Amino acid sequence: MLFSELPLHSVLKKKIAGRGLRELYPPQEEAIKKGLFEGKNILMVTQTASGKTFLAELLAIDTVMKGKGKVVYLSPLKALADEKFRDFTLYYGDLNLRTILTVGNYDSDEPRLERYDIICTTYEKMDSLVRHRPNWLEKVSLLIIDEIHYLDDEKRGPVLESLIANLKLMIPNSQLFALSATVGNSEEIASWIEAELVESNWRPVPLREGVFFRGKVIYRDGDVEKINTKYSSPILDLVNDTITDGGQALVFVNSRRRAVSLSKILADRLELDPVEGAEELSEKMRNSSEVSSLNEELSQLISSGVSYHHAGLTVEQRREIEKAFRNGILKVIVATPTLAAGVNLPARRVIIESSERYVAGEGSEPIKVLEYKQFAGRAGRPGFDEYGEAILIARSTYEVEDLFKTYINGSPEKIRSKMGSPLKFRTYLLSYLVTFNGVNEEGIERYLEKLLLFRQTSEKKLKELVEDSLKMLIEGNFVIATGGTYLPTELGKYVAELYIDPLTALYTMRAFTKGKRPTEFSIMHLIASSPDMPKLRLKSREMVSLDDSLMQYLPEMLLGLQDRDIEYEEALAELKTAFFLLDWINEVPEQEICDKYDLGPGDIYSFIESASWIAYAIRRLAEIVPGAKLYLSLLDELAVRVEKGVKRELVELASIPNIGRVRARRLYNAGFRTIDDIAKAGEERLKRVEGIGDALAKGIMSFALKKLSNKS
Repeated sequence: MLFSELPLHSVLKKKIAGRGLRELYPPQEEAIKKGLFEGKNILMVTQTASGKTFLAELLAIDTVMKGKGKVVYLSPLKALADEKFRDFTLYYGDLNLRTILTVGNYDSDEPRLERYDIICTTYEKMDSLVRHRPNWLEKVSLLIIDEIHYLDDEKRGPVLESLIANLKLMIPNSQLFALSATVGNSEEIASWIEAELVESNWRPVPLREGVFFRGKVIYRDGDVEKINTKYSSPILDLVNDTITDGGQALVFVNSRRRAVSLSKILADRLELDPVEGAEELSEKMRNSSEVSSLNEELSQLISSGVSYHHAGLTVEQRREIEKAFRNGILKVIVATPTLAAGVNLPARRVIIESSERYVAGEGSEPIKVLEYKQFAGRAGRPGFDEYGEAILIARSTYEVEDLFKTYINGSPEKIRSKMGSPLKFRTYLLSYLVTFNGVNEEGIERYLEKLLLFRQTSEKKLKELVEDSLKMLIEGNFVIATGGTYLPTELGKYVAELYIDPLTALYTMRAFTKGKRPTEFSIMHLIASSPDMPKLRLKSREMVSLDDSLMQYLPEMLLGLQDRDIEYEEALAELKTAFFLLDWINEVPEQEICDKYDLGPGDIYSFIESASWIAYAIRRLAEIVPGAKLYLSLLDELAVRVEKGVKRELVELASIPNIGRVRARRLYNAGFRTIDDIAKAGEERLKRVEGIGDALAKGIMSFALKKLSNKS
């Protein structure tokens, strides 16, 4: 089938023709024949680079251009949502589509979205929007769900499952297009979302899968290839073989520490010739974060054509590394699994060092087949490579056989609902009750029937889950039962719209009704105690000192150990997390925080993003908790300090756009104490402050003058 035969808007057809695209790939053709452009729901489970994302783009644009309604493009990760937004603006910007990226800020119905045609967002953000029932939602005619296999993810799975159920009840006539490369029980998932299934192993670049053992790669088809064992190291030899043949390699390892150490070994031993653009990027990396040791490490590696990639790097650092790999500046990236779950980054050869991963508290565990398939899907660059290779490394003859049986010839695991835990279920049941402003038993049954959980759990267990959840929500005053109807209380609405766990609200109310005066530490500890807050990992050598600190800080804590059902080690992890937050709001440099807590700058921002939201939620909850209103001023101040990482005196300066903790401190030290000081000083004096260039000085001054005029 030709693209010219598709029932696309005429302007879009010309656009596609201008890009030189003629024939559809076989999986794309199958999706068309099954009614993708006729409003049919489709689940497309096809290989990476098989064209499913491109079809989603065409469908989205065609839907808008034909006036059918709005489009929401859902991704599991902010990086993916950002990438999709960039794609729409880069490739289709001249079509005058109103496209927006929205992530974060879960306490708003975002009325501005009324003005946009295509909304790129994350599962969590869309879930929070639905709870506010925005008016524009009824205008959504197409929902695109990228990476639907995240239903199997412990964290994001319940969000997506409940979101799909709510959307099917709220906008039942909207079309749903779900995408994935790996779904073990695709027929069941297609049936659940009431979609036609398009499933194919076709790839534009053939994939050769194999196992490396004793200097040879044994391929799935029986071919054996001898590799030059110049380095007597499986990884070094495989990477060297790839680069010698003019290709690039992605190496997946099972820990950050290994990613860093292996990338250094590769850079040192391979001695690759510098590539044009490497020196410029290397220099750019020297100023890419506030953690100078990391910057220098990345800079030196990149100049050697190698880098590592993991979640501890900043978003911008990861983006630059990915871009450099696409442009051929980097020949090798050593990555943790986060790269496979993120943006599309193909390579000639993908090497999986180990099929096991260390899980804290549980030891080594084999990776899932689904995860291996995600790794393997990165092999082969369309338009550049005749084939791609995914290679596992074996340490014994037995392991060769096992790797073939389990991974290369294995099928991805079935997706299982992750809504079955009481902690998850009660949160999303409350959100459903709030979204629909209360329902009766029949209404709860309708919600249950829309869940994947309904198909995969016994009737008895489901009934117990509902009863236990309703009991907790009623006892916590989140819901009241009256006349056979379950109605959310004001507190229940607050909690659902604030996008927090009901337990976070209970802990906050319990803390503020004790009559203790909160301190900086006690609020940081309250944030750290929230079930919504990720905890820093404990190390055995820290246990004694943290145990001593627990006794020392116990009088300041608003929540004692007796106030919650909590394990002792978890209490120590909360304390460590509270200390981290305390360091952050007291301007301990990022380099020092990274060294002290074994974090990367990306980790800091991830933790702070969660902490900022919880700090905001606690501030909002304090408005309705008796006795807590006395502390609203303190909570306001601390919410800003958590978000910005500054001491009290910098709160006002840190509110200026593009002014972070470092620049705010430099401004303060240069004599600017308030925004009024800036407005009176003028641009020229601002430019004398380190790190304040012409453009930034102009922006700061504009903001300051506007604030000053608003006052008068």
